[in-house]
Amino acid sequence: MHPLRSARKIVLLTAIFVLGATTLSAHERDPAGKYCGELFSAGSMSKVETHFVRNAGSGVITGSYVFDDRGEAVEGMLAEAGDDGDGSDLTRLFIWRDKYGYGRLVLTFSPDFSEFRGKWGDGASALAPWDGKHCSATSS
Repeated sequence: MHPLRSARKIVLLTAIFVLGATTLSAHERDPAGKYCGELFSAGSMSKVETHFVRNAGSGVITGSYVFDDRGEAVEGMLAEAGDDGDGSDLTRLFIWRDKYGYGRLVLTFSPDFSEFRGKWGDGASALAPWDGKHCSATSS
């Protein structure tokens, strides 16, 4: 094989590898998917499922959630409100909205986005816990 052809193949394979790695890194830096966890509401911890998606056009993360409020399923929506100012894209600020009103939710994701720890509130402060881990394929 001609040396120039070998060099072209190496450059092409390297480019494909780098593009694949870049795409993987971008995907790994995304909280998309369903998280199972708990949040504090009405004086006790309640089960919650939190779903995140990234809008392909704007890049903004939105979501939904459903939690158990003393036997009643309460559904709500999440909208990313911007950078929380800590200099890390692992901590995200959201606005939550459901039948009880709206407020702030600050979530800090693990580096691989497999889980998050958060605080929520209905005013300027967010104090009540809201946590989640990626749900396994067998959980509901």
